[in-house]
Amino acid sequence: MPALASADPVADNIASIVSEMAVALDRHRQASLLAPVAVEWSDGAQLHATYLTQNSGRPERAGLLIHTETPGLPGYTEAGAASAGQSHVSEGSPNARTAIDGLIDAPLHRHALMDPRLTSIGIGHASEPEPSTVLPTWVIDLASRNRPWTGPPAVVAYPGPGQMRVPLKFPSGEVPDPRAALVTPGSPLPDTGYPITLHFFGCTPQDAEVHLFRSIQAGTRVGETEVPVALVPPGLVLQTPTGDRPIEMVLFMARMPLAPMLAFRAEVTVTCGTLGRATYSWEFATRATLKPANISSVVGRPDLEGWQTVTLTVSDADGVAMPVQGTRIDAEFRFENVRTGSTPATGGAPELDWTERVSTVDGRLRFRIRMRGAARADLKVTVEDDTVPVTVPVVVEATGTGVPRQVRSSLDPFPVMPGAAEQWIASVGKTAVFGR
Repeated sequence: MPALASADPVADNIASIVSEMAVALDRHRQASLLAPVAVEWSDGAQLHATYLTQNSGRPERAGLLIHTETPGLPGYTEAGAASAGQSHVSEGSPNARTAIDGLIDAPLHRHALMDPRLTSIGIGHASEPEPSTVLPTWVIDLASRNRPWTGPPAVVAYPGPGQMRVPLKFPSGEVPDPRAALVTPGSPLPDTGYPITLHFFGCTPQDAEVHLFRSIQAGTRVGETEVPVALVPPGLVLQTPTGDRPIEMVLFMARMPLAPMLAFRAEVTVTCGTLGRATYSWEFATRATLKPANISSVVGRPDLEGWQTVTLTVSDADGVAMPVQGTRIDAEFRFENVRTGSTPATGGAPELDWTERVSTVDGRLRFRIRMRGAARADLKVTVEDDTVPVTVPVVVEATGTGVPRQVRSSLDPFPVMPGAAEQWIASVGKTAVFGR
């Protein structure tokens, strides 16, 4: 018997978003030995997301004002304004997974998501149909952490102890960007390694000293090489025209992007309340770089309007979906053995159109092509991870080429170095607050 269509597709879509965000957030918290959080749809967060999209481009919601609402502007509500002040906002992410990943990659936003007090989040989402210059907006209400800390202080590391497949470089887009503290005002931001953070809850870290070592083999200090790092000290206040943001954690990064597929050991000596002055050490390992051999493509048959869907599947060498973005398609079309043109064309000429430019959790990128009488299209498709672009050839003809290959979801838990988590728990000795 065929499955029946849902009577409430809107509710089904909300349930799917909630489920994906819960899994996306838990995989990061699990890497740091934290308990999962409940995820639910929030009316207040939804109202604020709608307010932000309705007022896109207005100065009243620029910079850190994105966490406020202005009475009198379209979409203003008291409930939305209340949620705004206790929420994270992600703009431009096409799905829940990329929204969460982006916030975790941004260290000032990471801190609240790594709080052991966080037991639930409320989410809202707003977007406009394509084509639109308004970015998809995600609002994540963190009100459940707004309570006094009780008990002994907690220490949380990210990347987590033994975490593997760690990104290589510091992403752009956080406001304010902590890398601004490393250069003189107005200077270009440096291209640095992925942000490493040590979070304290129940005490305030002070006088941090940090080191990073690259290992020949995980789990051993034989042959370690120290990597130059930059520290953004806890307590520093980052100033912007729309508000200030303090550094609440120990935050540091390699001065250059991290090398792929290597083990690293972070070492932090810091003073924090009743914990006194102590040294914390843990390992993590970086992910592989994007390789053309791990990008495959299939071409669908033409639909009634002549459009064919091209699906790229991107994974690492272990068959795990990689987060990437499509950046460029160059095309040459063959008409009766004559090549013509490149780039997307309009009118009666062949057409190209991205439909999923950021990879899904199953590693898929999709675009569609309408041949309009061309016998063949020779494409060069460029995709990027957080380091380098990779270009792969794709040939499109009127016949399909099969089905996309299956890879493991990018929502799967991070693999962990054997024994690393246990060593961290034994050294920190505060397992009760983590809830695992």
